[in-house]
Amino acid sequence: MRIRCLALFLAVLLLVPAVSRGAGFSIYEQGARALGSGGAYTARVGDASGIFFNPAGLARIEGGELELGTSLIYVTREFAGVNPYPGFGVHEESPNQAFLPSHLYWGQRLNPNVVVGFGVYNPFGLTTEWGDPDAFSGRFLSTKVSVTPFFFQPTVAVSFGPRLRVGVGLMAVHTSLELRRHVGQPNPAGLGVLDMGTVQLNGDNGLDFGGAIGFQAEVAPGVTMAASYRSNVGIGYDGTADFTFVGTGTPLDPTLKLLFPGDQDVHTNLDFPASLILGLAVKPCSRLSLEGDLGWMQWTSFGELSLQFEDEELNTTMPEGWEDAFFYRFGAEYALNANTDLRFGYYYDETPQPTEA
Repeated sequence: MRIRCLALFLAVLLLVPAVSRGAGFSIYEQGARALGSGGAYTARVGDASGIFFNPAGLARIEGGELELGTSLIYVTREFAGVNPYPGFGVHEESPNQAFLPSHLYWGQRLNPNVVVGFGVYNPFGLTTEWGDPDAFSGRFLSTKVSVTPFFFQPTVAVSFGPRLRVGVGLMAVHTSLELRRHVGQPNPAGLGVLDMGTVQLNGDNGLDFGGAIGFQAEVAPGVTMAASYRSNVGIGYDGTADFTFVGTGTPLDPTLKLLFPGDQDVHTNLDFPASLILGLAVKPCSRLSLEGDLGWMQWTSFGELSLQFEDEELNTTMPEGWEDAFFYRFGAEYALNANTDLRFGYYYDETPQPTEA
């Protein structure tokens, strides 16, 4: 039986193709065991990381449990221009960036049916910064965007007999935001745009709230069905806009400086999208577990980015046009012995970003 299970696990490895992804600014790497299985963990989760992957799975822990971890994400970006703007031959890139999204989960069993827990994690993140911002062709739109959220989630999970588990959590979200771009003025001579200076926006939201709910049901021996839903969280940022006049090096500078905005308060909104994940796990033999997950994310909530200044003439709305997207995850786990598991995962994420401007 052990040889047959191992052979089936190896066959799974050979049948699954290479990975492709494009998950917006979602960061699903929130637990080592789940990551080893490509994130397909909604139906099988039975540890403290259920706070993120499926609150119902928290009901399966024994006693108390603490999990702390991080992931290393290394990002490079390049941009090649096309006609009419900025033109073929334009090549730009961003500095290499490393991110360490981290998580902490704690769970404690209160009685045979009830487990409570608390988690801190970073399921979203976005930092885009372009090298040589003074010459970047998109500098009047953005030279840097940084969104850093922290989710705090108390959670309760309940077992209704040996086959059904339900969990709920309250998500409290604190986020900081930084935006930078250049400020332009149409050239009165009709020759493009004059680059007058820069503006940097910094803000945070205090706390905004959402919720998470999930269930796991063992519908047959070795077969578990599950679902996990996380609501969207609407974030309102209040902060400051710092304007810096640099000048164009032309005789127009004294007049342009009079027109240049002063520092002022600014407000903007950003939604973290809702998600729904359906999972199915099977155990074809005692040592092997397989799971497939189908997920949906409501990226249409990121339809535009609106900046509202004290000086209403400066108000700006930048259309984003993101679309809802699905993702597909498959994972396999083989218990080699009492101390060693082999894991394999595959995932495919549709991109929510439009392919054309």
